[in-house]
Amino acid sequence: MRHASTILAATAVVLLASGCNLIKGKETTGQYVDDATLSTRAKAALVKDSTVSATDFDIQVYKGNVTLTGVAKNAGEVNRAMDDIKAVPGVVSVKNATRLATAERGNERSE
Repeated sequence: MRHASTILAATAVVLLASGCNLIKGKETTGQYVDDATLSTRAKAALVKDSTVSATDFDIQVYKGNVTLTGVAKNAGEVNRAMDDIKAVPGVVSVKNATRLATAERGNERSE
C-alpha cells in the first residue's frame, strides 16, 4: 500500500511539472503521453545497461526528440547512453547536452 501511494505521488509530481506545456499549448495531450512514455522507456534503457550510470543522467522529451543531460564519467559512457536511447522505438533524435566529470586535483597547494 505504501509503495502504491509513493508511485501515485511521483506520478502526480511528474504530471504537474510537465503539464505546463499542455497549458501553454505547446504540446497536445497525446503528444505529452507519448513523450512521457518515451522518457520512461529511455530511462529504462539506461537502467538496463550496466556500463551506464542511469542516475547521473536526466532525459527530456519533446515530440519524440530526446535531450540527454547530466554528468558523465567519460565520453564512452555518453556514447553508450545515446546509443541506448536511440534504440528505443519512437525516439526521433537524441541531443547530447551532458557534461563530463573532471578529476579533482588533490595535489594542489593553496598559499
